[in-house]
Amino acid sequence: MQWSGSPHRIPRLRPGLPGAVVLVTLAALTACGDEGVTTSASSPPDTSTGTVTSSAPPEATPGPTAPSSTRNAPQVSSDPPRDSPRCTRDRLALSLGRISPGAGNLYAPLVFTNEGTSACHLKGFPGVTLLDASGERIGDPAQRSGDMRPAVVLAPGESAYAALHTLNEGISDEPCRRPAASVQAYPPGSTWALRTPARAFQVCGGTFEVSAVRPGSHP
Repeated sequence: MQWSGSPHRIPRLRPGLPGAVVLVTLAALTACGDEGVTTSASSPPDTSTGTVTSSAPPEATPGPTAPSSTRNAPQVSSDPPRDSPRCTRDRLALSLGRISPGAGNLYAPLVFTNEGTSACHLKGFPGVTLLDASGERIGDPAQRSGDMRPAVVLAPGESAYAALHTLNEGISDEPCRRPAASVQAYPPGSTWALRTPARAFQVCGGTFEVSAVRPGSHP
């Protein structure tokens, strides 16, 4: 049964009409008014555990793989790896790289190369002093500059460097130290030093600094 019009109208009770007949009529009207109407409602979440479960987001599509760095580059690690010992003087070679000027400053990489037959690591600041031709120390040792760097694992033949820093002559009123013949360096954590020619490296302006070691042989 279907009724036209908007809201359903409930017929007035006529005198003498039994109550049961009216109830049957109302039930029929309600059933007819709901024909052809479809309603949808999502089921409530399962709250038996006090949580609402949602569908997991789709997995992200992996992006392109970043190109690898230079082959055989030294590895870095926040903590010294347990499977490689600390690099000591007996397996290291020391050299001083090219001195580079920049805005009144001079920089030179102090390079440690693993000449052993197995991997070892370096972490921290080397102890560096300049020596004259007779082996006497020239001025105070280099001061530490910058933050601590991660440990560098050196396979045989690989290198790590610490940057030496001073000022160009004439930048400061403080005079330069006398020229050095060699650089003496204690590898980080070592009590034995290595030496290498100073290559005309000269401290000026009262500034002589050294950074923590980092991978490679130059910046």
